[in-house]
Amino acid sequence: MIRRRTSLVPAFLISVLLSAMAAGASDDQTQQQTAANSGYKTLTDPQIEKLFSAIEDIQLPEVGIGYDGGDWLLAFKEDGKWDEENRGVWGSWHVENDKLCIEVGGGDTPRSSPFEGCFSVHINVEKEIIAGIFPTFGDDYYPIKEDAYLDIARLQHSKNTAKTQVEPQSPAPAATASIMTAPEREDPQPAEIRRTDQHAEARNEIERQRLALERERLELQRQKLAFERQALATKQRSIGAIDDAKPVIQTSGSITTTEKTAIITGAARDDGRLTRVEVGGRRVTIDQDTGRFSVEIPVRLGSNRVSVTATDANGNKADRIVLVTRKRAIPDIAFGAYHAVVIGINDYETLPKLKTAVADARAVAQTLKANYGFKVSLLENPTRSDIIDAFDELREKLGEEDNLLIYYAGHGWLDKQSGRGYWLPMNARVDRRSRWVSNADLTDALQALLAKHVMVVADSCYSGTLTRSIKVPERNKAYIERIAEKRARVVLSSGGLEPVADSGGGKHSVFAAQFLKVLQGNESVLDGTQLFEKVRQTVVLNADQTPEYSDIRRAGHEGGDFLFVRKD
Repeated sequence: MIRRRTSLVPAFLISVLLSAMAAGASDDQTQQQTAANSGYKTLTDPQIEKLFSAIEDIQLPEVGIGYDGGDWLLAFKEDGKWDEENRGVWGSWHVENDKLCIEVGGGDTPRSSPFEGCFSVHINVEKEIIAGIFPTFGDDYYPIKEDAYLDIARLQHSKNTAKTQVEPQSPAPAATASIMTAPEREDPQPAEIRRTDQHAEARNEIERQRLALERERLELQRQKLAFERQALATKQRSIGAIDDAKPVIQTSGSITTTEKTAIITGAARDDGRLTRVEVGGRRVTIDQDTGRFSVEIPVRLGSNRVSVTATDANGNKADRIVLVTRKRAIPDIAFGAYHAVVIGINDYETLPKLKTAVADARAVAQTLKANYGFKVSLLENPTRSDIIDAFDELREKLGEEDNLLIYYAGHGWLDKQSGRGYWLPMNARVDRRSRWVSNADLTDALQALLAKHVMVVADSCYSGTLTRSIKVPERNKAYIERIAEKRARVVLSSGGLEPVADSGGGKHSVFAAQFLKVLQGNESVLDGTQLFEKVRQTVVLNADQTPEYSDIRRAGHEGGDFLFVRKD
């Protein structure tokens, strides 16, 4: 509610103004009679908006629905809000379809109040009344503000001013060349018109002074009412009649989980009546006797701040933060260190160049390092000797608890007579097998490694020559612990004994795109068989190739499997 500092008007000025008003009464008699006969006038949207943007309070009728069966004294605000200062009731207002609409937002007044809704607004100039017609009570005029002359005058003044601004003014007469003497000059303003204007100016001045006095009187009334309300509120607080205590929320301060959802439990209590309890912004149901609640909410990996709020009937609100930490569901197992050799070849010297192999290798290397903690050696467009040297370095560096991933993207070749497959390095020639890397070369290198788990991922033509059929086991925690202990030499190929696509996955091959998607979407531990199952279906649907997964022939496989353990 807006408050203004006031100054008292001397009594003699009041008497002067009243005398002047009486002197002008006869001139206005006809206008007053017209106003008396007009009765109530219905306001439109702009008029209601103008009126209630400046009005300071209204008093809804006493019909047994307010505080202790009394009326509502509502203070309106320009931002579309209102409140009942002494009762703790509040809400919002707006204008639509030539009606004022009120919404109740709090307090102990029932939400089914007949005044929560829209009603038409009317003014009676003669009686100085602003009234409403409420659908609940028929077509009767219910005064919502009496002695409302100031507000009605402000509304009418705004209307008259707007009308004056849009009226076109007559152009000034053009100057003449002849000079007229004083007796010959025509009077542009006859004496009768001048007298009328003087009377109108005097009446306007009297009206302005009367309005100023009225404003002073209303301000004094508002100050007196505010003082009385403050005194009453102080008295009620002293005897405990006003509840300004916040509700009490009881819940755990922190929760740790490995699941995608967390269950928030607790209780909310208040000396009065709770109207709303929310967890994570969602309203929850509480037990009316104990105040207890329980709700399951989704949580992301890492730290989650979940708010719990409770609001009582008097608008008092309490809040509490529950810190929910979601960890990855990774068994406490010694998985060992992870290494990778990632090979991508686009720029062949004599063979057709490829489009996506190097981009595939770079993306795989980045994912392995960032998400899984691999130490990666990236070979772009290597020769045969570069690849063999990399294998020899691994033989010297890896221990019995280490893990190795070899990723190859490039040309492949199948010798149909021997059934042997080959990788073709950058300097490969079709007539020089000495520059190729055969399955036997790869198998010999893997046999010599001490690493516990080794996986070869081959995205090349005829890469299926490394594989044989595999039986998919049932997975559980015991399965992960078992395969973590056994040696593994496995291969995931992008196809069988067939050519494979060099594109189809945007910037990557169709196989590499799905391989990266599965690795990036994993949240805990992913074994090689799971990886194969997720990759295979999408690749088969989008390309004429069928990925395969198996242990590598004669490379020292003992029944284990490669495990991808998320680290970030």
